[in-house]
Amino acid sequence: MDNYTRINPKAYRFLFLMDPYASLNLETETSLALITELLGRGHGVYWLEESGVFLADGVPHGKISEVTQVQPFITGPVITLPLEDFDALLLRKDPPFDLKYLHLTLMLDQLPARMLQFNSVRALRDFNEKLLPLRWPDLTPETLVTANSNLVLEFIEKHNTVILKPLDDCSGRGILRVQHGEITACQIESYKQSLATPSPYIMAQRFLTEVALGDKRIFLVAGEPVGWVNRIPQSGSFLANIHQGARCEATTLTEFESTAIERIAPFLRQQGIFFAGLDFIGSYLTEINITSPSAIRQISQVMNQKIEVKLVDRMLERLA
Repeated sequence: MDNYTRINPKAYRFLFLMDPYASLNLETETSLALITELLGRGHGVYWLEESGVFLADGVPHGKISEVTQVQPFITGPVITLPLEDFDALLLRKDPPFDLKYLHLTLMLDQLPARMLQFNSVRALRDFNEKLLPLRWPDLTPETLVTANSNLVLEFIEKHNTVILKPLDDCSGRGILRVQHGEITACQIESYKQSLATPSPYIMAQRFLTEVALGDKRIFLVAGEPVGWVNRIPQSGSFLANIHQGARCEATTLTEFESTAIERIAPFLRQQGIFFAGLDFIGSYLTEINITSPSAIRQISQVMNQKIEVKLVDRMLERLA
């Protein structure tokens, strides 16, 4: 660390706390695009995985390696360092949000306030991506969150076609479309147990037929939209996730979306949520992705821009 600082005294040191490289989806991976841009500007980028984090006498440490190249992915030798040695932390682990993730955030609470976090670890723990939009219920479709399967059945009867979602997963995993009369309370309980992180609580949401026209991802940095893409489900599918085979198209922001962002942005900034991916179907807000929002590669492609440049610009402005 000291040698690196002397060689390039103007460089910042970014610590990425990531899932193992082999598990990443390189088609949509946003973190690697950020790392490439940071390395290209001469900054230091360091890699840490959850298994390498530990708390010693109240100080978070990690088994850390310096990233020297992204394609192919090359890192230096693993060394043990206190995490407070770095200028900024990017906790970019994908959901599910499980007990391990919770304990990780509690350990990271010990980091000093001077170390910037993109996003705030406390915000990642305090706000669920599926539940966060419900702070603005007039922007969201009719939604029920409950552990009571009979209430889910009543909700399905009322709305006829409903989406069931796990609260703690991503990329379209575990999402189920059901119609009135085709599912029982017992089957709902079985569905909950089949999820990656079984929980008594699930979300039921009125099915939006507008999804056939796409699910729009709008990427915000410090509350400001910097890029957007429309994701169209495959024929015969209702899942508009890139990981589920959706195709990406260029799009524009609607007045509804711009107004919604203006309302939501102050809250995001106040809570230290620097990166956010807002999802809109028709005139409804469905998710606010904050754990490791992605799709900037697809946004860059359809907008013919390098969105990661904007993201890195804003991070460097915040550090300066």
